Amino acid sequence: MSDHADPQKLDQFLSHRPEQQDLIDRNILKDTKLAPSLQGKAEELEKRRLEDSLRHKLESRPEKDDLVQHNILKDSNVAPSLQAKQAELQRSQLQDSLSKKIVDRPDKDTLLKQGIMNGA
Repeated sequence: MSDHADPQKLDQFLSHRPEQQDLIDRNILKDTKLAPSLQGKAEELEKRRLEDSLRHKLESRPEKDDLVQHNILKDSNVAPSLQAKQAELQRSQLQDSLSKKIVDRPDKDTLLKQGIMNGA
């Protein structure tokens, strides 16, 4: 490799390098608003704040029974991955049952003869 090609490559790399703020936004560089000696403590503090927030949210979430009672969850012994298929099957069975009842229902003349329906 010649010595002349290296400065050109360096210039090319430098001209295409991302801005400092972009690197900070992508968490590659640390935010330079804090002294380097405080950056580690600030990260640790932020991590603890997030852990506390998550712990609080987990502790305050409603119980499964409450969610079932408010119709947010279905009361089912089926695995969650199968619950949608179970609901689809129940709906299909209901549709089949109703279709059979409609097909088997008596016609108007039969209802008139049995006195169930008036001729009006």
